Amino acid sequence: MPTTVPRSMTTEKKWLIDVTDPRFLIADNHDVIEFIRRANPFAHSDVGSLLLDLGKKLDGASAYCPSYKQCAYVILHTDASRIFAIAYGQRGLAFRLAPASQATAVNDGGTKAENIGDDWVAFEPWNPSVSTAQMKARLERWSAQAFADNSTS
Repeated sequence: MPTTVPRSMTTEKKWLIDVTDPRFLIADNHDVIEFIRRANPFAHSDVGSLLLDLGKKLDGASAYCPSYKQCAYVILHTDASRIFAIAYGQRGLAFRLAPASQATAVNDGGTKAENIGDDWVAFEPWNPSVSTAQMKARLERWSAQAFADNSTS
């Protein structure tokens, strides 16, 4: 008599794109959705919580995570489901910025996040050469700018 192994005991890899809410599968999010598809990014609770806290300061922004229990990636998005920020990995934090904002963000300590897309700039949330207060202000500034840049399109 054959035995069946319960699905919970198999080693089948889970892909976060398969549990991502379909409302985010829109043309505006193509680059970040492809990043999620390729990287299958989980997020350490520290960086995920940091992004959630940044989102709470933005009136009109919403947060989403396909599985907080599994420490999946965390995003911030507009009412139109346009993703403008993502937390991933142990320290990954990136914002989608308009071209006019990107050079200033890079000059303010950001780096182009081309692994996500052309419009994305990443910031190191725990840079030892920057004070905690300076980094907090920097991340608040760029999360607000990303929300503003993506709320008007």
